[in-house]
Amino acid sequence: MFTLKSIDFKSLIAKETNGRMRVRLMALSHIKDGANNTQTARNLHISRRIVNDWVKRFHEQGLDGLKEKPRSGRPCALDQQQLTQLSEYISQNSIKENGGRLKAQTLVTYIAQEFNIEYTIFNVYRLLHQLGFSWITSRSRHPKQSKEIQENFKKFEMEMILTIPWNVRLENVDVWFQDEARFGQQNTTTRLWAEKGTRPRAVKQQQFEYAYLFGAVCPATGETEALIAPCMNMDVMEKHLTLIAKRIPKGRHGVIVVDGAAWHQIHLADKFDNLSIIKLPPYSPELNPIEQVWQWIRQNELANRCFKGYDDIVEECSRAWNAFISDASRVMKLCFRDWIQVGT
Repeated sequence: MFTLKSIDFKSLIAKETNGRMRVRLMALSHIKDGANNTQTARNLHISRRIVNDWVKRFHEQGLDGLKEKPRSGRPCALDQQQLTQLSEYISQNSIKENGGRLKAQTLVTYIAQEFNIEYTIFNVYRLLHQLGFSWITSRSRHPKQSKEIQENFKKFEMEMILTIPWNVRLENVDVWFQDEARFGQQNTTTRLWAEKGTRPRAVKQQQFEYAYLFGAVCPATGETEALIAPCMNMDVMEKHLTLIAKRIPKGRHGVIVVDGAAWHQIHLADKFDNLSIIKLPPYSPELNPIEQVWQWIRQNELANRCFKGYDDIVEECSRAWNAFISDASRVMKLCFRDWIQVGT
């Protein structure tokens, strides 16, 4: 019989790409943390019968019992080898070297020429989803960004050993991510629900009042610290580090991960006995999970609205930050990265 105690569900949830599987893992994570099946079903907005079934399958088969079983239906016109070849072609050509993107009609032509099988555009879209592809907006990447440097940085334990004081044990270290974002009257608009055939208008100001939100999160504990200022410089950064240092429990040491901004100077940590600073590789904002915090705040709290002035921006940024940190589990799930786990 398989048990929940030995499974690191948070790590599995962070790595899982299948939405249905993520829900199953989240359900078992709730139960491991002490919730019963009824509470878990209510929290995830699913039926208790389904939760009961997932728990039973896990106890009998482990994580394999949660995986989806093959569904019956009309078999695919392409065999497994052809599907693999098609998947590789899509991955290699999704972004063209000379600009542009891969179109469904191009795939219709490719399948006909390579496999002598006729597909409609509609069925190509279905095939793409079956192969695990989705129609999403690409993330920008700096031309000087190095994947190799990023992967080396993720060998985080050695970086920490070289940074923290010699007398600090790795198991006594808490990793914090820190960053800043500008919020103001040049606000963002978002997707929203509307009747078909309509396109609602959302207000977008043209004024130029701004405030800067300094934020820091500890994914392991859910602890956070923030500061709002009218500018970004080393004085404000030092004040933010002071707040973080006070938040770190006695006997613990904080490692603050920051990007390469001019005011993120490593020597600022010399004034504090309980924290050190590690810089991210150049051109690597995706390694800092607090970037997702800014996105959450913009999308869920501050988009599609006006601000009267600086004081209003400060008040609303405070409200938005407090709304985000009101759920420690949300902070931990959104900002967790498996490569920061050291000393375990």
